[in-house]
Amino acid sequence: MAAGDLNEFSANQFCGNCGTGLIPGATVCESCGAAVPEAARAELPSVDYIPYCRACGVPVAKEAALNCPKCGVSPLCREHYNPSTRTCALCPPFELSAEEQQAPPSVGQPKGPWPQPRAAVPCPQCGARIREGVQFCPNCGSEQAGAEETSEYAGFLVRLGAAIIDSLITGVPAAIITSFTEIPAFGTVLSVVYYVLFTYYRGQTPGKMLLDIHVVDENGQKPNLRQVILREVVGKAVSALVLLIGYLWIIWDPKKRGWHDYFGNTYVVKRERV
Repeated sequence: MAAGDLNEFSANQFCGNCGTGLIPGATVCESCGAAVPEAARAELPSVDYIPYCRACGVPVAKEAALNCPKCGVSPLCREHYNPSTRTCALCPPFELSAEEQQAPPSVGQPKGPWPQPRAAVPCPQCGARIREGVQFCPNCGSEQAGAEETSEYAGFLVRLGAAIIDSLITGVPAAIITSFTEIPAFGTVLSVVYYVLFTYYRGQTPGKMLLDIHVVDENGQKPNLRQVILREVVGKAVSALVLLIGYLWIIWDPKKRGWHDYFGNTYVVKRERV
C-alpha cells in the first residue's frame, strides 16, 4: 500500500444518501450504491498526518490508520475501531430516529412468547448504554430520567429483613469472640464498622444486597463518608435512644425514611438487578 493510500475503513467524506463514510476517490457508495458527485469525492487531506490514535495515544502508522465513518475521528488504532458496527470508542451514543423506532422488526428477528429485548439508551452522566426503564446506571450509579416518578422506596418490612440478616452476620461472630475475650463493647464496634464500610463503599450491606435495596443520597448516588457517619453512627444512636421511634418512623413517612436517613440526608430505594 502506498504511503498516501487509505485503507478500507478510512474516509473523510460521507454519502449524502445513507451517511456512510466514503473512501477517497470512490464514485459510488459501498453501502447503498448511490453515485458520488464529482464535487463531493474525497481527496487526500492536505494537512500533515499526526501518527497517534485519537482514542488511546499509541503510535499508528499512516498505512495502518483507521478512520471512523460514524463520527469522522482519525486516526484510530485497531483496538478502538469496530469494523462490524463501523463505530469507534469515541463515538457518542446515537439514538434511533422516530421512523426507526416505529419501523417493524426485521425479518430475522425471533418472535415468540418470551420477553423481547428492551431498547438501550445512553446514561446522561457517563454515556454508558443501559436498558430502557432501568432506574440507576450500573456504570456510574446515577439516577436516570424519570426514575424519581417510578422509584420505589424500601418500606419498613424489607428494611427490617435486611437488618435481621446483617445482625446475624455480625452478631454470631461477635458473640463467639466476646465469649473468649470478654470485651463487652466488641459487638457494638464491629457492627458500626460493618455498617459504615459497606454503606460507604457499596451503598448497601450484605443484607440489603440480598433484598435488592440501596442507600442513596438525594441525587441517587452512593452517600459520601460524612453522610454515612451521620446516618450509621449519630442517626442510629439517636433513633435507638428514643424507644426506637426513629426506626418506626419509616412506617408512616411518605418516602419511607427513618430518623437516621434524615440525619444523613439519605434514602433507601429498591433497585432493579441489571
